[in-house]
Amino acid sequence: MKAYAARALVLTVLLLLGIIIIRGGLWLLGGSKKTEETFQDARIVEPAKRDPDCKVIVLDAGHGGRDQGTSAGNVLEKDINLSMVKKLAELLDDDRIDILLTRETDTKIGLNERAEFANHNKADLFISLHCNYCEDDAGVQGLECYYREDSEEGGALAAHIVDAFQGEERVINRGTRTANFRVLCNTHMPAVLVEMGYLSNRTERDKLADEAYQDILAEKLAEGILASGLFQEEQPESDS
Repeated sequence: MKAYAARALVLTVLLLLGIIIIRGGLWLLGGSKKTEETFQDARIVEPAKRDPDCKVIVLDAGHGGRDQGTSAGNVLEKDINLSMVKKLAELLDDDRIDILLTRETDTKIGLNERAEFANHNKADLFISLHCNYCEDDAGVQGLECYYREDSEEGGALAAHIVDAFQGEERVINRGTRTANFRVLCNTHMPAVLVEMGYLSNRTERDKLADEAYQDILAEKLAEGILASGLFQEEQPESDS
């Protein structure tokens, strides 16, 4: 009996040692990963050091993951938002600009985390892209650009974006509006939220799902962003 008891004790000790070794190995592997912050289901890795002279623009694809946003049929807002953000990022790619995305895949990220990401990275501009929906009137369509009411710089950015669409007959322009959206209230830089169109309107829904139309939207959005005062060189003061 003593022999059996001793053998059982040895096996128990070996089993415990094995568990400790495995857990220790997993901890070491976890510690070797890059520094990252967890935003609900998404992981945003700490960006590499950037040129301090570059401007930083955070592009935010609204919704994602379990949060599909609004939808109609098989057209999901979250997919259009992400597609548009990627197109816009390519157009804004420039030596003077660092583009950061709050999400690059179909992941869910909280509203506060999106704003914190922009603040943490000391962004110069925050642009959030969404699609709209009107349950009461399927005839409503058009692009709207929102900014926080007490943000003069946000209002100026929204105006530049809306102005870029003037004369573009393929896009219905509903102008600028104010709203206290959380991503606008919690960001520390000029910020806008662009509702690119209404999925509740069948004609506009078809356009928003079309690559060619998305290209038009992206080009005009980039034009408006670049027309803002962020990239205009300061004029030297006159001696007179």
